Amino acid sequence: MTPDEPAPASLLRRPTLRVRLAGLVLAVALPLVALNLALVHIGYRNARAQASGQALNVARGLALALEGELRGRTLALEVLANSRALAGGDLDTFRIQAEALVARQAPGANILLLRADGQQLMNTAAPRGVPLPARTHLVNQRRVLETQRPATSDLYFGLVVRRPVVAIDVPVPGPVAGLDGAASGLILSLNPPLDAFDALIRRQQPGADWIIAVIDRAGVRVARLPDPERFVGQKVTPELLERWSAGAAEEVMDAVSPDGERVISALVRLPEPFGWGVAVAVPEAALTRPAVRTALALLAGELAVLALGILLARRIALGVLRPVTELLHMAAAPDEAALPAASHIHGLPEADRLAEALLTEARRRRAATASLVDSERRLRLVVAELNHRAKNALATVQSLALQTARGGAGGDAGEFVPAFTGRLQSLARAHDLLTAVAWEGAALDVVVRTGLAPWLEGVEEGRPRFALTVQPDRPMPRVPPGQVQALVMGLHELAVNAVRHGALSVPGGHVEVVCRTDPASLAAAIDWRERDGPPVPPAPARRGFGTRLLERALAHDLGSGARVVLQFEPDGLRATISFAPRPVVREGVEA
Repeated sequence: MTPDEPAPASLLRRPTLRVRLAGLVLAVALPLVALNLALVHIGYRNARAQASGQALNVARGLALALEGELRGRTLALEVLANSRALAGGDLDTFRIQAEALVARQAPGANILLLRADGQQLMNTAAPRGVPLPARTHLVNQRRVLETQRPATSDLYFGLVVRRPVVAIDVPVPGPVAGLDGAASGLILSLNPPLDAFDALIRRQQPGADWIIAVIDRAGVRVARLPDPERFVGQKVTPELLERWSAGAAEEVMDAVSPDGERVISALVRLPEPFGWGVAVAVPEAALTRPAVRTALALLAGELAVLALGILLARRIALGVLRPVTELLHMAAAPDEAALPAASHIHGLPEADRLAEALLTEARRRRAATASLVDSERRLRLVVAELNHRAKNALATVQSLALQTARGGAGGDAGEFVPAFTGRLQSLARAHDLLTAVAWEGAALDVVVRTGLAPWLEGVEEGRPRFALTVQPDRPMPRVPPGQVQALVMGLHELAVNAVRHGALSVPGGHVEVVCRTDPASLAAAIDWRERDGPPVPPAPARRGFGTRLLERALAHDLGSGARVVLQFEPDGLRATISFAPRPVVREGVEA
């Protein structure tokens, strides 16, 4: 048989050598794969922690740069607010100074001079002499007038420039000559271009996939990279807005970008009078991609090594499977087949030794088979002996019939047949019980139930005719075969007497049977009590077969010390059967 031919069915029930070797390779390789994947995961977790720290450091650096940018422009605006031209009410000269400041330090910005009610008195973004509107966003302006300190506004829509703007507002110190409404306070405001913040972010951005945003007090994006045209002027995501509104100075959290991408976000808040914040987000995909690439590369290498190991395992298995298959055929050969004179040479010393062992076992098995044939022959002899013993049992039955005929039922065939049949059936029930327990003895309560089996199922007016009680806290002793047969026949006689003359002969009558034992003395007893039956006459002078069987034969068969007491009380028969169960050994032999 070649290795590629089908193996016997017995071989298929268990894993073959190829499968076992492949399993061994897998058992070695899979933990290594799991270890490498665990190391990749640890590397990813470390990279994630490093990215969180880097995002927070970038946010801190950008916050410092943004604060420096806003502070520088605020200082320049405060210097302009102390202009002598403004104090003297010379707005033309002051406008020239403001335009020079814009051209020098804030290209693309515009400077406004406003009254306390928001009315613009000058705007460098509008030509001279053009009527100017009143500012509608007065929250930051009122903050400046109340505190007399500079402040940076949230993002709002500029009416003159017609675009979203932010304002750096400073109070104008001292009186201003010749300006209407100057007595209630003037505000000098700078609207820097928003793309100036884009340039600031771009200088701080670590990578193209990082997301950086500058947000105002209300959580509206003032600047954002990438895609500023999509997101500037919009509020941040609800999750980020909730954490921003909580007021923490800085925080790192897991969040979701507006595009639905999982990110690690760092928030840093600028101190007042600025109140803005910086949000820096690192996409988790930027961290998972290298980890996935590393894991795939390791997995590919490990799978290649695993495939090579399986091929080597298969090659080894092919060298072993051929002699093993031949040994299987040798082991499965029928006893009728001729045994080889010696073991074959299989190429493996172990296989040769196993073949020799199989031949030795086959010879021993055939010798055992011959012995079994001889045992069957002797068993037939035992069966013949058993038939002889059965004839003896028939003699016992014959004696039972004669005793029944001599009793009160002997003169009437109508009474003889039921009486004899019942006693014969009780003997059969005892034999069936002993057969079920392999003639090794049965528990006392089981013996009682067997003896009373024909009557235990009787129920009258919802009440059983027999009430069998067993002590629940004490185990019942085992009764050997000889005592079992005597007890079953004795209980049969008590039950028949109760049906014919005692409590079971009238409606409403019942019998109470109690099985009890004494662990100290190893004695057992059966108490029989009939209730609600007809009045019982005194004990008869002449004893019938049933009474003689109970008082003499039963006491004799139960052994030394056994007692059977019958009390013919007016309210019902009482009987007590007490005996000591003999020891039970195997094969039903009583010690």
